[in-house]
Amino acid sequence: MAENYKVWDNIVGLRDMTPEEKSQRIKDVDEWNSDAEKLKRIKHIRQRKLQETDWWVFRGQMTEAEVAWRQSLRDIPTTYSASDYDALLEIEGKVENKSLKHSIWSKP
Repeated sequence: MAENYKVWDNIVGLRDMTPEEKSQRIKDVDEWNSDAEKLKRIKHIRQRKLQETDWWVFRGQMTEAEVAWRQSLRDIPTTYSASDYDALLEIEGKVENKSLKHSIWSKP
């Protein structure tokens, strides 16, 4: 399916993108879909998940499953390759209740 290159303009309403706008849009989409940007997003999610469970470490009584899960998060850059990035970022659910689909993100 061909991309519809339209943009909202406050003066004229919906209009076709200029060649320069279209070129920039293609560049932006390509950058967003690059392996480097996907890995940045994955690392950000991983960091948030680790921070959410730091209290497990501070309480001093982590289960083996909790230790293994946190280690699996830290190992993502070495365990998964660029071909896995789309699966790691896949989202399920509706907009208001979306979540990451891959099992790596599920807390034990």
